[in-house]
Amino acid sequence: MRSTTDWSTRALGALAGAVALVAALLPAAPAAAASVGFKAATLNIYYGLSQADFVHDLNLIASKADLVGLNEVGARKAFLASWAADNGWWLYAPGGTNQAGEALIAKKSMFDVLDKGSIFVCDTNGPGEVPPARYNNWVKYRHKTSGRNVTHINAHAVASIETAGRPEDLPRTRCAETQFQGLKELAVDKQDEGQVIVSGDLNVDFSADRSYGYAKFPWQVFEANELPNLRSNYNLYGEKGTGTHGNRHIDYVYFWKRLPEHQLMWMIDYDIVGGTRSDHNGVVSTFSIQS
Repeated sequence: MRSTTDWSTRALGALAGAVALVAALLPAAPAAAASVGFKAATLNIYYGLSQADFVHDLNLIASKADLVGLNEVGARKAFLASWAADNGWWLYAPGGTNQAGEALIAKKSMFDVLDKGSIFVCDTNGPGEVPPARYNNWVKYRHKTSGRNVTHINAHAVASIETAGRPEDLPRTRCAETQFQGLKELAVDKQDEGQVIVSGDLNVDFSADRSYGYAKFPWQVFEANELPNLRSNYNLYGEKGTGTHGNRHIDYVYFWKRLPEHQLMWMIDYDIVGGTRSDHNGVVSTFSIQS
């Protein structure tokens, strides 16, 4: 009986050794892909601020993010160019005051610029009239740490286009509808080249828009459809604070959300930035991107 037990013990030991040898010869299981982070923000800095208040808001939002979409800053294009050069930021603010208003800035230490462009949307009441012409501006960056391409699209829709989520029957509303569709089409185009972020003051309240669900406003155009599609900070993490403009959440950061098996960049949280001199608060979203 003892000899049988000894044989069984020796056989099991030999089998275990063979398994260990085979395992050692097989390639190791790949380690989980590392992720690194950055922050993207949006802030409408009211064009009527004093220079000192403008600088305060610019420095405030720049201290909290690595990519920033700005609105209403076209009249300060020359100052922004000087500020960016002195502080290590890229600046894209093309054309005249209206086109340059939707400027994009990014830290040179974190991003390289690969491409950029500006798309005219509409001029509701004609050149020089209120509201001024609208543009969708974009920059494609290479995120240095991860090596991934990230396209940042920035826009500012005209105001007074909705009441409690219901569209106003005005030419300016139709301009905004065209702009929202243009943003979606631009995001779809750029997502083939890498990751996509969309930011800006869209002048449509998130909760009212979602509740009413007008077909040509941001909730339905960007978020109500199945993946892949754009998803906003409010959709993912709820409405924080009292609002970004009064009690309305109208300033957004979106990203292109793919099916889970294809997702390489994630929005993992966001904060509303108060303490601005502008009539808007900022939004800063934290992203994780796979290296």
